[in-house]
Amino acid sequence: MMKIAIVGAAYTGLAAARHLRSQGHEISVTTTRPERAAELESVADRVVVMKGSDRDKMRELIAGQDVVLLTMAGGLTEKDGKPYMDPELYRDSYVGTAESLVANLDAASGLQQIVFCSSLNAYGDAGGADHVDEATPPNATSPFAQVYIDTEKLLAKAATERLHVCNYRTGTIYGPGRLHALEVARIAGQQIPFDGESDAMIVHRDDVVRGLQFAIENRLDGLYNLFNDVRDSKAEFFGKVGEQAGLAPITWLGLSKGPRNVSNEKIKAAGFMLADPLSEREAEDLLA
Repeated sequence: MMKIAIVGAAYTGLAAARHLRSQGHEISVTTTRPERAAELESVADRVVVMKGSDRDKMRELIAGQDVVLLTMAGGLTEKDGKPYMDPELYRDSYVGTAESLVANLDAASGLQQIVFCSSLNAYGDAGGADHVDEATPPNATSPFAQVYIDTEKLLAKAATERLHVCNYRTGTIYGPGRLHALEVARIAGQQIPFDGESDAMIVHRDDVVRGLQFAIENRLDGLYNLFNDVRDSKAEFFGKVGEQAGLAPITWLGLSKGPRNVSNEKIKAAGFMLADPLSEREAEDLLA
């Protein structure tokens, strides 16, 4: 049995808490929303209402823990009555949390593993590279992408011979409640700024959870791309989804370029096997 703290228990973090607790581990989770505490008590042994950047609360959270999983999200607010991603709040959610964790590592002398769910968006356009793997330098094309890079660097520097740090660059996460057709319906018939020619880069929620468990069990260090084997471009993959659902086509403006020919071979070479390699089981709970 290990003591595992999960910072951010929304979609992926909630599933991770439920699964790892079922494996006999003692789970602590965080949320920024007090109204979610009762819900989270069903999947965790301890619920802490806090922002990741709150250093006092972080110190309390990680004391005595063996593992810290960072599955946080944030930055979404409202502006002029519409959803708005605030760059400062976004940075605080990620970089602020990493700074808070690193500053308090002395309170967690037994900590063995940190795993951060970053994003493949960190690559930006990867400098136009023909092939992209973990050795490819990122080329952030937005302040949001730079946030992932900065967070990864902060955490990687904290690694020691005893403390292992794994940064997962995950694809867009789908799964139960986040079906592809529902996501496409939100943008069907619209012009969006993203690059339709970049890789689809998607991953089932439960493959991310399984990846977190894999990192813990194998004491992973370093950077790994974590997404499935679908090799279509965004326009191809989501175009098929939209056509099958009878939705209007999406116009991809390509104002923000993305990477092409991204590899997931490193994590597979480490021994990880995807449960949904071709996105054929999106509605299934793969952890049941």
